[in-house]
Formats: sequence, structure tokens, C-alpha cells
Amino acid sequence: MDIHAVMKSLSIERSIFHLESDFQFAFAWEIQKHNPESKIRLEVPFSFDKRGRIDVVVRTDDGIIPIELKYLKKKLKCEIDGEDFLLAEGVNDMDMYSCMSDIERLESYSEQLPGFSVGYALWLTNNPAYWENAFSNKASYYKPFHAPDGSVKTGEMYYESINEKTGRPPQILNEKAYSKPVLLNGSYTIRWHEYSVLDVPQNGLFKYAVVKVPND
Repeated sequence: MDIHAVMKSLSIERSIFHLESDFQFAFAWEIQKHNPESKIRLEVPFSFDKRGRIDVVVRTDDGIIPIELKYLKKKLKCEIDGEDFLLAEGVNDMDMYSCMSDIERLESYSEQLPGFSVGYALWLTNNPAYWENAFSNKASYYKPFHAPDGSVKTGEMYYESINEKTGRPPQILNEKAYSKPVLLNGSYTIRWHEYSVLDVPQNGLFKYAVVKVPND
């Protein structure tokens, strides 16, 4: 399955999405068009050590392909083809952690999901903070989770104990869901690709990244 071909054709039909669930459904539908012989399921539960649901599962003759999606939004209000869109601002420190956590989850699927063929983490955003190398000191505590273009993500990642701007521990360390380090066994080079360019004053450039987790 060619994720880039799917995203290219999807961008022609849909240059922007309302919510992550909107993106998820449209993406799954596009996969089905490209691979009519496959079986697509959304929000598939699993009963392994890590609880939760897989965003998209593609079943093919070659095996099972789990895909974890993230739609990382920057504030934007616009009208596209007569349809109104109002994107709310995301929370970067939580969202960047979640992106890395998705890769960790996919690695666990490769070991525990029967029939696992290959897995993908797919991120779509109009927020340059994700693909640009620049990183402000106020965000230093979550820099380990930053994945700009060309960066390599591997090993253990965790929030720094002190926020350089405030000189105090970041508040997110009080959130149980984000206090655990993320550990990646593999090594992944992050590449961002243009998805769409909207005719709006700002925040109209959308890019996506795909991280492939093989069956080792």
C-alpha cells in the first residue's frame, strides 16, 4: 500500500478537514479506492497490555496494516468550496508526545498483533512548529518529542524536569497520561511532505509525515 499515493489523491478531494475523525474517515475511504480488495476498519479495539483502539486497520492478503493518525491543528477560519472550516488550536506539548507514543504503540503491535505486516504513523498539520527546526526556550521541556524535517527519533524520550522559561517543573508532568517516557526500539527519520496550500492569509500550508514501522 502506497501511503503517499493515497495522500496525494486525497489532497485533490479534500485540502482540509474539520476534525481528526473527519480526516480518519476520508483517509480510510481513499485507501479503499486505491485498494478495493482490502478490508478497512476504524477504531479497532485490541486486548494487549496497552489498552486503546487502533485508528485504522487495513487487512490485505499480505497481512494486517495498523495505522495511527494525528490531525495537528493551528487556528484557522476559512471557507473552502462553500464549506466553512473552523480549526481550533492544538496543544503542542501533548500532541508531540502523542505522535511519538503512536510510534511506540506500533512497535508493540509488530510484536503482539497476529498477522502484522507493517505499521504507519501518519501526521497531518498546518502548524509549522512540527516541521521547522526552530524551537523557542519556552518549549524547551518538550523538545525531545519535537520531530522536524530530517530529525531522527529513537531511544527514550521524556519531558525535561525544568522549563527553562519559568525555571520550574512543567505542569504537564502532573498529567499521568504524559508522565511516562516514550521508548522507541527502532530508529526513524522524519520527513515532511506538502499536502495542500490554501488561499488564506496564514496557516494555510498543510504538510504530512509518515513513519513506517516494519515487521522485524
